[in-house]
Amino acid sequence: MPRHKSLTLKRFVDSISPDLMERYFEKTFPRYELPYHIIMDTEVIEDFMSDPRNAEAKALIKEDFAKINDICDKGKNHVVRAYRQYGIPLNDKLTLQSLAMRLFLDYPEAFDYAFAWHSYYDSSSKMSHHHLPSDKPENFELTDSKIKSFQSDTKQWFENLAKGTECVITPYNEDGLTVILIKHGSYIRTVAHWKDETIQTISYRPANEDLLLYNREKGMLSIKASLEKDRVEYVRLFSKHLMNDETLAEREDINSIYSLKSIQDGTFSWNGNEIIRRIILTKIKLVLNDNHDTVHEITSQNVLESLKDSSVKLNGGILTYAKFRFVLDIDGKEQKITFMISPPDVSDLAQKKYADIISDYLKSQGVKRI
Repeated sequence: MPRHKSLTLKRFVDSISPDLMERYFEKTFPRYELPYHIIMDTEVIEDFMSDPRNAEAKALIKEDFAKINDICDKGKNHVVRAYRQYGIPLNDKLTLQSLAMRLFLDYPEAFDYAFAWHSYYDSSSKMSHHHLPSDKPENFELTDSKIKSFQSDTKQWFENLAKGTECVITPYNEDGLTVILIKHGSYIRTVAHWKDETIQTISYRPANEDLLLYNREKGMLSIKASLEKDRVEYVRLFSKHLMNDETLAEREDINSIYSLKSIQDGTFSWNGNEIIRRIILTKIKLVLNDNHDTVHEITSQNVLESLKDSSVKLNGGILTYAKFRFVLDIDGKEQKITFMISPPDVSDLAQKKYADIISDYLKSQGVKRI
């Protein structure tokens, strides 16, 4: 699940049309005692959230508001994209936050679509990448029966982990990409709060969102999920139900996407090309060749320069992580792109601007295979 951006309640509430905010509370909390005939402004909402009787509702409000705030954080792109994708009339007199709240209230599938693309492009989470080629990528199709069977096994997976029976899967197809948003439960959380002079508790199950993105032409499945065991299971279930071939998940090269060997053996060229003007290594994690598997971590404005004055050598162990800064010349303007790689399959490069330019260079240098 993406890490939420900073949310200031007053700023957020002030950016939402009052009628939309009132509808949010009426629709989301019909069982709760709401103030009548009053504008749901910041003060009223804070009073509602501070009432011990509304402790459970408070957690949900904070989660909903944070999600809406998140997809607005980077500008109109994801919200407007959802309006266009679903043919929803766009009122350009509304604030971006009001447009997003309208999707949330009236067009939940369109809101999930916007949130899925936010999760891919804007979240700080790293993605794992897996090679799952299709013999005929043009024939790859998500049928209702495939999605239903995929959802059934995914639901069973989380239920077996004691994360509840809730599981909602929403697929999208766009420009050669298949995007699947997976909403599922997590472990129950218990919150203690004061009521009068006694401590009471409430329990609720948080909702998590994972994302699968399949590039049909490249045969690449990218996964954004917090836990490695979930990513492994997603690969298996995707192969079984959506590719109709569970053995694809057992390919020896399925996770062999990145390698840092050329960085260590000196064959990587730091010179760049006519577009890539500078390449700087800013952080590494190196498992040393000693008897203790010592991990040496170096963060620097230029790791290669720092290593010149260090007893640690770049080829003195196994390089498990590298952070790069590529400086590009795009139409005469300098663009700095920072990303990380952790072999064999984890990186956040795909979400960065000019990822294709950098990927092509990394392929030519043996760092990226596909």
